[in-house]
Parts: sequence; structure tokens; C-alpha cells
Amino acid sequence: MDHLQQRSLEPPRLHRLARRTLVRADQDQQIQFRDLVSDGVLQRNSDGSYDAVPASGFQRSWDTCSATPFLHSSQQTIPYDDPESLGMKADFVKKAGMGGVNMFDVHGDTDQWDLISAVRTHLIPLSPSMPESGVVGALTHIKG
Repeated sequence: MDHLQQRSLEPPRLHRLARRTLVRADQDQQIQFRDLVSDGVLQRNSDGSYDAVPASGFQRSWDTCSATPFLHSSQQTIPYDDPESLGMKADFVKKAGMGGVNMFDVHGDTDQWDLISAVRTHLIPLSPSMPESGVVGALTHIKG
């Protein structure tokens, strides 16, 4: 896919002021997207994309095979999905004529539902007759 090859092949470098840190898993031994944001490892950009905070000690990179971002530091590697990767996967699903997208762990989404919204907007774009009425309304709406 052309959009996957737009990523830099430059080897990752940590910010010179980066703190060496580990992200802790939850009680199910999962590292949630919401925790990466709330712990200051990822920050939301004005366009809705996410980048690693340089001072977090992590560098964001991209796995072109799975179309998935991952964070890495000197001590830890964390693969995860974000709005960009889930939007790309939803585009693939739609183009292939599949019925939907499975998300492993929705409770790891942000309070703004960034992950669910990315899938929804790529699978079912809002129309003027379909107001954005929250996650349940967006996910259960079927175009006729």
C-alpha cells in the first residue's frame, strides 16, 4: 500500500532529554491506548493523530507488514493500534467488502472514543441525516 511506504526508514532515535521509563500493564497484563495517552507517552495532535512525547523516552515507529504503530525505548517495545492504523484497517475492510472490524479491547479507548470513532468514520461516514449521537448510536446505525 502506498500510504505505508510514506513512513521514514530512518533508524529511531530517542530525544536527548528522554527519561528512561517503562509503561506498566493493567491487571490483565495489557497496556491500554488510554494509558499511553494519560501517562504522557502519546500526545494527540490537532489533526487527531498521535505521536510519542519526546521526553517520555519512547520513539514511535511503524510496522509496515501489519500497518501498526509501535513504541520503543531502551527498555520496552509496545505494539498498539491508534486512530491512524485502525482507520487504515477499516478502509481495507470496506474495500475488501468485509462486514466489519473486530477490536480486541474497547475499554482501552480514550474518553473521546478516538479508536472507535476512527473505525466508524472509515466504515460508515456520517451523513447529514445521521447525527453523531455517541458510540452506541454510531455503531448500531445501519445505512438503508
